[in-house]
Amino acid sequence: MSQSRPSGPSQRRVERISQQPEAAEPAPLEDAAPSDPPAPRSAPSHQSRPGPADDIMLSTGKPQPSPKPTQEQIRQQPGRKAWVPNQHGAWSMLVLPPVVGWVVGGFSWVNLIFLPAWWGAYLTYWAWSQWLRTRSPRKRALLLLPLIIYTGWTALLGLLVLLAAPYLIQWVVPLAPLFAVAAHQVWRGHERSLISGLATTSAASLMAAVTYSLAVSGAGGFLGTANVASLPGSSPNGALTGWQWMWLVTGLTAAYFGGTVPYIKSMIRERFNYPLLTGTVVAHSAVAAGVVWAATGGYLPWSHAALWVVLALRSLIMPLWQWHLARTRHRPLRPGTMGVVEIVMCVAFLVTVATR
Repeated sequence: MSQSRPSGPSQRRVERISQQPEAAEPAPLEDAAPSDPPAPRSAPSHQSRPGPADDIMLSTGKPQPSPKPTQEQIRQQPGRKAWVPNQHGAWSMLVLPPVVGWVVGGFSWVNLIFLPAWWGAYLTYWAWSQWLRTRSPRKRALLLLPLIIYTGWTALLGLLVLLAAPYLIQWVVPLAPLFAVAAHQVWRGHERSLISGLATTSAASLMAAVTYSLAVSGAGGFLGTANVASLPGSSPNGALTGWQWMWLVTGLTAAYFGGTVPYIKSMIRERFNYPLLTGTVVAHSAVAAGVVWAATGGYLPWSHAALWVVLALRSLIMPLWQWHLARTRHRPLRPGTMGVVEIVMCVAFLVTVATR
């Protein structure tokens, strides 16, 4: 099989003619018509960078639900906060003291009117406090309706209570200064101060003595200072009876609710406040020591003394644990969790006072 050498490159030149017409020569610069300057391009609109919500939507196909409003945002809604107080701890002090008076003295039918009047009084105080601290006319207009309704409700029921039990007018003497202190703190914008909390809890604790007064139909003289025999209620050793025992129980009720004011502050608003924590622990320890001493003499049940020892330990351990969670995990205990603990303590307080 023969093999030929490849031929060399062809010497022929192939000329390709373009089918497109030649472009016209540009006109001289001096002959060109002046044109308008080009319009500036509009700047692109601002667009935020994608964040975690966009990542969730891209991965799941569903937009991230809007977060629930915080307590501070709820407090900034005047129409809502005037109807429903956001002081969740107040509900226990509105219920427990009257029940303590029933347990010691018994139930009176006037309580069916007095309790709604007492709850209406607190709601009236709350509505007025919100109205006083609000300076905007628009927000005050939103607060006007609940203020009028709660005030009228309290005035009507209060009048019925006084008609049924006129001897209750004497309780204005200890309650008026406490309400004046609380109102003054609201006027100054310090409704969450320690003084305001102690004044309101003291007034609420007096409801134990008021319901006891209803149970005994006003017997016992002015504010229960007279020694009247055969009144219900007595200490375990029988040395304290009637109003003597009731005033001791009322004082313990005030000590419990008064102690919750700095305790809750150290858990939420006053975290890492060591002077406040020290004062809280000292106050609880002093009451616990007094209750243990009274229990040794038979004036108080030992179960109640044990409860106060637990309360004293709680006033130290719970805030320190809360501070540890806030430092390390940045997720402290929620107010709802603390509320459940306080409900348990309230039930234990009632049960231990009622036992002999």
